[in-house]
Amino acid sequence: MQWIYKPNTDQVTHIADNLRHDDLQELLLSYSCSAQEVVLESWSQSNIVRGMATDDGEPCGLCGVVGQRIWMLGTDRLTETRRGRRQLCVEGRKWVDSCLEELKAPLFNQVYSKNTESIRWLKYLGFTIDTPRPYGPSAALFCDFWRNY
Repeated sequence: MQWIYKPNTDQVTHIADNLRHDDLQELLLSYSCSAQEVVLESWSQSNIVRGMATDDGEPCGLCGVVGQRIWMLGTDRLTETRRGRRQLCVEGRKWVDSCLEELKAPLFNQVYSKNTESIRWLKYLGFTIDTPRPYGPSAALFCDFWRNY
């Protein structure tokens, strides 16, 4: 996997159109608009944003920070290989550290409580995960997560 700096509209649209099931479900439960709208708005409003691509150049992930709200979305290809999963953890940790250093402030967001893969990854990145509570228009159970500067 390679990291792409400043992903373009086509790369972002590709990711929005091919979200992995858990990310799509999380977006649908969190917002009252389409997943494509959420992805494009998150990308355009992020003060820090990075894209990820597979070794063959296909866009597979997108992450960013809006204010202090950190987010990451991906396609099935994001974690399809052991090497990709390892790099996501190693590079993800470095990226979060750099965001904390740049902002000099905590990072936070919410994660769907049934999205166990994302929760496990967030814990690896050093985030604290809170107990589930109703969130968004669906009132589905989400966990606040945060990492202090």
